[in-house]
Parts: sequence; structure tokens; C-alpha cells
Amino acid sequence: MMAQPPLSPATWVAALERLWRSLALMLAMVGAGALAGIFVLVLGAVVMRYGWGRPLALTEELSGLLMTIAVFALLPITVLNELNIRVSLASERLPPRPKRLLFVLGQFVLLAFAVVFVQHAWAISAFTAQLKLMSEQSRLPLAPFLWLATASMALTGAIALWRAWQPYSGDATPEVMV
Repeated sequence: MMAQPPLSPATWVAALERLWRSLALMLAMVGAGALAGIFVLVLGAVVMRYGWGRPLALTEELSGLLMTIAVFALLPITVLNELNIRVSLASERLPPRPKRLLFVLGQFVLLAFAVVFVQHAWAISAFTAQLKLMSEQSRLPLAPFLWLATASMALTGAIALWRAWQPYSGDATPEVMV
């Protein structure tokens, strides 16, 4: 039996890029679904309020939770495609090497934030799940929302580290985002 040669670095890089993209796209679909859910929820609440004279009780709480999920779930694809907001007034005028160094520094700042966030959010999520905490008015379980936000931020941190090592080579415009 012959041993197979190790995979080339280009193969590993492409495989990891596909993995990050797949995970980020799955979360982006969750985020898009959350935004669509907000639209349907608010539309239903308006129809109920003005059509039947009875407001939908859980609209505000669920809309807030869905908005939180949308923001966190869309972060990984945003960072993966390097569409996150950056102050580039000075960095655009730098030569390539310092510009790259500044970009890597920014990615490490994002990674540090993600690590601290995940560390604290993990504890809060575990505490929330352990006590089976619910939202105040509509009694929605909070743990799934917190776990998803925590996982999304962990993926964002991993992608920030990936982008520090392997910059995005595509067109970083919103039209090419997905």
C-alpha cells in the first residue's frame, strides 16, 4: 500500500476558505431569515392592531431578539468578505507593507474582542440555559438566542484570524458579498 502525498498548502487554504464560507453562509441565511421574520411579525402586528383592534403581544420582544440574531448572524460573512466598517482615511495612503500590517493589527483587535465576548457570553448563555430564563412578557426561551450569538461571534473571531493570515482576494463590494 502506497502512502498518499500530503496535500499542498493551496489545497488546505482552499478547503478552509470553503469551510469558513459555508459556515458563514449558513449563519447569513439565519440572519436573513430573522430579518424576514421581523418584517412578517411587524406586518402581522400592524394588521392586527388596525384591522382587528388587538395588538400582537410578543411583537416588540421577538423583534428585538430577531434583530439581535440578525446582527450577530451576519457578522461572519461580513468579516469573511472584508465588508466590515474600517477607518481607512490614513491606511489608504500607506504603502502596501504598512497597509497590510495595519490590516493585520485590526484583525487581531477584532479577534481579541471576539475572544473576550465569547468568554463572557458563554458563561451568560450557560447560566441562562441552566435557569431556563425566558423573556419578560411573551415567555420566549432566551438561551437559543444567546447561544447563536455566541457561536456567531466565535466564528467571526476565527474568520478574523483567518483573514489576518489569508486576505480576501475577491471583489469586496456588497454586490459580490455572497
